[in-house]
Amino acid sequence: MLIRNATLLLEGKAARKDILIQGGKIKSMGHFRGKGIDATGLFALPGIIDAHVHLREPGATQKEDFRTGTRAALSGGVTTVLDMPNTSPPTTTLARLREKRALASKKAACDYGFHFGAGEDNFEEVKKAKPGSMKVYMGKTTGDLFLPDEKLIFRHFMNFPREKPVVVHAEDQAIIDAEGRTPLAAQVAVAKAAMLARRASRRMCIAHASTPREIELAKKWEKSLVETCPHYLFLNEKDAEGLGCFGKVYPPLRSERERRGMWAALGSIDYLSTDHAPHLPEEKEGGAAGFPGLGVSLPLMLDAYSRNLVGMDWIISRMCENPARIFNIRGKGRIAPGFQADIVLVDLRREWKVRADGMESRCRWSPYEGRVLRGSVEKAIFRGELAYERGSGIICETKGKEVMAR
Repeated sequence: MLIRNATLLLEGKAARKDILIQGGKIKSMGHFRGKGIDATGLFALPGIIDAHVHLREPGATQKEDFRTGTRAALSGGVTTVLDMPNTSPPTTTLARLREKRALASKKAACDYGFHFGAGEDNFEEVKKAKPGSMKVYMGKTTGDLFLPDEKLIFRHFMNFPREKPVVVHAEDQAIIDAEGRTPLAAQVAVAKAAMLARRASRRMCIAHASTPREIELAKKWEKSLVETCPHYLFLNEKDAEGLGCFGKVYPPLRSERERRGMWAALGSIDYLSTDHAPHLPEEKEGGAAGFPGLGVSLPLMLDAYSRNLVGMDWIISRMCENPARIFNIRGKGRIAPGFQADIVLVDLRREWKVRADGMESRCRWSPYEGRVLRGSVEKAIFRGELAYERGSGIICETKGKEVMAR
């Protein structure tokens, strides 16, 4: 494959290049003869790596499954997803991990990996499974994965290999029980997690930070990494009120002051994920918490770029390069010779309106419904082949592979 006349960021500067692809990998960049995909007027980014998604399989495939979730990913320029363990049953044993691998290998349209759940008594299963990462839940959320004892959390921190990341859902359950999911509940949990990680001298990722104070507290331990999600950058608690039952998410949307503070703290955020958590409308009406995000995360950030809120270098580092580095995903996250040919071609000028009924996700609703965004995904190249094209949809699928280093 040859991609012609693409604009891309090279050493911090925009340059127009052709991209030559062979065997599913980028061979070289320059100027070549021959026909190919015409990317004139389009910007080329590495395929997005979304390190925090809930694809709901097994146990809740009415909401999403590996096929629909990965198709939704490709439509938004996401070529790699990392699935969370709070399915039904949860991914806390080698047998459950193998079950997920078998399901995904038959259905996934893009590449994937699996976070492994930290349980109260699954230390031997962790050793047998040798997962690429682990998820610790300090507060109750969807599913049954919750560690009530700091001694158990510390034991997992100590036992899990230091070169692999532990991701923490940081909300303090005692405070939740007393006063709800307040900013304090998140901040206290982050402080505890950072203290435990420091004692264990290990790397730790704080998931879905929703306030600047969480970031500040996490960074008191030098090996802490921080994730946030688009909804904490683009929505606030008044938006949640306007959404009614559809506005419920854990952690909750925060005040406008906190939202603005998150933008001010962008430099301290290590990676951006969606926390894609799809539920059907009737399930939201019944109290389910979570937002779908695959399909809109990159366009939201492109729109922010068009409004000078964020630089293209930040988008590429936090949505491509850093997730690949943090989660030990080799050969992804950059447009460079030798890397996998996962490339997203975007139109930075095109304006469009978010319509959930045209998206690939099974839940068919979006908290951004009706929002006009400037910046669209035009084509997604995955493993050197055109996988998605605006107007045509998914062109090829069921090609994804597991990518996290074990």
